[in-house]
Amino acid sequence: MIPVKLLKIENVEPAGVDNLNKFILGLNNVMGHPIEVVNKVDNNFDGYYLLPMGFTIPEDGNGSVKENINQKVFLLGVINSNIPRILEECRPAGLTNWALFFKAGTGVIGKTEVIDKVSNREEGEDIWYEDLGYDQYMPILQDGTYETVAKSILSYLQAYDECINK
Repeated sequence: MIPVKLLKIENVEPAGVDNLNKFILGLNNVMGHPIEVVNKVDNNFDGYYLLPMGFTIPEDGNGSVKENINQKVFLLGVINSNIPRILEECRPAGLTNWALFFKAGTGVIGKTEVIDKVSNREEGEDIWYEDLGYDQYMPILQDGTYETVAKSILSYLQAYDECINK
């Protein structure tokens, strides 16, 4: 299983990340142990960070949010209106949008090249955020549990890791 840590940036409390505690419990159940919580990205960590976002914007006044979002960070519960800006400015590993995260949805917005390797696109199907190199797909069907949300995110990160580390 791909190593993950929960990133909670000091002095930044994400607003609107509904059901985060349920997700963490589900993630812990899937991993078989409690997720480690850290305050900043360590470039030597050979895994990925899950960063709760909600209504948080990348620029928080002191730069601590934006400087902690990169290709090793997967964002949780991003409000829809912030998605294009975050994709363009920060280039995260991927994200879940707020509406789906809130409803225990398993949809992931991720790098198009990764999604193309793990999912078949229907002919004529639109690519979300095509100009930014991202698309949306559902790695695992939704069943209303946060264990399945965690499995969906972890399966995407596994495919992402294999794709970028070739």
